[in-house]
Amino acid sequence: MLYKSFSVTGVANVTTFDSGLISSVAEPKKINAILICVSKWRSNNLEGWIETNRILEINDFVLNTDDTDNQGVAIIRIPIDIIINPGMIFKIAINCGATATDIRGAYEYELTS
Repeated sequence: MLYKSFSVTGVANVTTFDSGLISSVAEPKKINAILICVSKWRSNNLEGWIETNRILEINDFVLNTDDTDNQGVAIIRIPIDIIINPGMIFKIAINCGATATDIRGAYEYELTS
């Protein structure tokens, strides 16, 4: 299993993407999951994209948070299990409303042949 970290600083009323996980002919990839943590719960949406196709949308209220006022049982690992075709990019984004949320985590992936 391989991991690539990401960090996205959210902006109010904007969808902000990270640089993504790129699959290539030399290194084709399969994304198994993302590990995720949000700075605060603000009812913003975490999104996962392959190029222009959104394949994941989940509200930040169910995700793990750094905020000590909101600790509880929350999702830390989101299974994806998709082969990324060579030349394609899988990206994580935070779609913020009026109050921004930051995200950080890692792509859990493997090389395919």
